Amino acid sequence: MYGGSHYIQSAAADMTDQGKAILEAAQKFGDGKTLPFAPCKKYYNPYSEPNEKGEKKKMYACRLHNEQRRKRLMKEDFQFRKGEKHLDLFWTDEKDVIMKKAKTQH
Repeated sequence: MYGGSHYIQSAAADMTDQGKAILEAAQKFGDGKTLPFAPCKKYYNPYSEPNEKGEKKKMYACRLHNEQRRKRLMKEDFQFRKGEKHLDLFWTDEKDVIMKKAKTQH
């Protein structure tokens, strides 16, 4: 179970991706039960909603923290901190995904 920065492992903790991620974060950044910070509970989407031209921009965090994290990454020359996922893992061009699917179907 998860409540703010406090985590109590349940029988289902390793059954979902979210449960696994919460447990991993609690173990990596805290003492396995608490985190030393209050985590954001906003949804992260790798791309923004399309603008009037249909264009999407890359997002560095949830819509609430995006600009703050983008500025920090720019200041730190896009060096990701220990434990952070490299955002290129999430920024996949749709054409690349379609090509990968086509190649695996042959």
